[in-house]
Amino acid sequence: MFNNDNREFLFGLFVATIAFLVYANSLGNGFTLDDDSVILNNPVLRGNFFSLFSSIDTTGETQLLPFYRPVTYLTYMIEWHLHGFNPFFVRLANVLLHTANSFLVFRLARSLNKDNVYMALLAGILFAVHPQQSEGVNFNAGGRNTMLACFFSISTYLFHAKSILRENKQWALAGALFFLLGIFSKETAVMILPLIFALEFRMLRTNAPNSRLQAFMRLAPYFAALAVYIVMRWLTLSKLGIQTSIIPGVGTKLLESMYITTTLGTRLLDDLYIIPRYFLTAIWPLHLSSRYVMPEDMNLLVLPLLGGWLCILASIGWICTRGRSTTSLFGLAWIVLFWLPVSGIVFVPGAPLADRFFYIPEIGLWIIIADQFCRHMPIEKPIFRRVAGVTVALLLLVLAALTVVRNQEWRSNYSLYKGLVEHYPENVHAHAGLGKVFYGKEKEHDTAKAEREFEKVIAIDPNFPMIYTYLGNIKLNRDDLAGALYCYSKAIEVYPYDKEARLNRGITLEKLGRPKEAITDYLFFMTTPGSSDNLPGGREHAEKRLRELSQ
Repeated sequence: MFNNDNREFLFGLFVATIAFLVYANSLGNGFTLDDDSVILNNPVLRGNFFSLFSSIDTTGETQLLPFYRPVTYLTYMIEWHLHGFNPFFVRLANVLLHTANSFLVFRLARSLNKDNVYMALLAGILFAVHPQQSEGVNFNAGGRNTMLACFFSISTYLFHAKSILRENKQWALAGALFFLLGIFSKETAVMILPLIFALEFRMLRTNAPNSRLQAFMRLAPYFAALAVYIVMRWLTLSKLGIQTSIIPGVGTKLLESMYITTTLGTRLLDDLYIIPRYFLTAIWPLHLSSRYVMPEDMNLLVLPLLGGWLCILASIGWICTRGRSTTSLFGLAWIVLFWLPVSGIVFVPGAPLADRFFYIPEIGLWIIIADQFCRHMPIEKPIFRRVAGVTVALLLLVLAALTVVRNQEWRSNYSLYKGLVEHYPENVHAHAGLGKVFYGKEKEHDTAKAEREFEKVIAIDPNFPMIYTYLGNIKLNRDDLAGALYCYSKAIEVYPYDKEARLNRGITLEKLGRPKEAITDYLFFMTTPGSSDNLPGGREHAEKRLRELSQ
């Protein structure tokens, strides 16, 4: 006979096995989206171990970002030394990390509810198989940091809970170490601290002897870890002009000059759409996207958004009243805390809405659903128990099947953008991405198809960056000089600091017999700040032409 510990371990192993099997078909996927710049061609990953802790999460001087994630980069560096970024092993690391996270979600839910192991089992499997988690697992460059933060955050909480239960400070030290690794992986891991404080506050209410001193001794390593992180982050980011004060944040003039920043009010208003959209995708995950587009006119969505918010508020009201339980309240707190870093309260360059942003917050949702289901489903009667079991099994099978299908869409940039265009024909990022795939040097290379996709982008958004530059390059390569000149001029009109458009317009003007105007573009190209690494030979060509034309 199995004892309770063995039984729980087997249940956790079952959850982990399901997670691995559901994502096993993604092991043959290649690199997509930002993987080229962040992983494959990132010079930082060829440096030494210590250089990672003085570098930022970026790939060049024109891509400065307020992120400090050395542990995430350390995992890439290790993989570079082990297998040279073999895509199978990079994918295997991601799948194993999600597998471990699924096991930890089961353990987390079990620590919250000691009475019903099936509640933890359901929460763990929902997390393991839901297709909304697919982006976090499949997007190598964008999901690894989130999964690492998830792993270290849950581990931190479990270690600290064990430290309180066993009155052993060693477990608190382990928790603090994992907390430091978590915030070195991604900033969102800092949100586990309020839940650690809640554990200690509950302990203080017992009025146990020396409880305050014991709580201080357990929490002191966390404050030390946080201080280490803040100082190291400040030292690294301040030397690049990204951060000027020791308090972590963004908003320096350098960043504001590089990114289009929206006001706090606008970002919070966007949440009126973003929050219901996350929950809708969780409940009805049939139209996932690697790049969501914010609606231009919220007025057209007033009724759906109102309905969504009524459902959200009614659910919160239920959790806080008739459905009240410690487990569900914990799940609600988990959702709120881990969603705050991506809520827009602090401006962070990037997409305002992405499935991977909900990878950690969604754990709280599955804990709530599993808790409420197990508490209110009348499973005492055999007939209800059988019906509930069959219904849940079918639901999980459907979710797993959707995830398997979604994994295949992440095989390559071509399959990803092709699927995105099919699901969202008006998504400007979908057409731009597919056009770049056709424009590139992969097996899908087809300049005619690329041109058609870029023209669709312009039809949807005439000010989309870089698209006119790509169109100009296509026309220049087939000697359509008038068309190339028009496209480069439009590209510069959209973004005056487009170095590629400046250089190629100078070449086009030369071919059109307008050398004086070409000199102006060459000079602008040479004096504009920013990297020319993506234009091999560009600076040498501009210098040579300036010398010859000046004579």
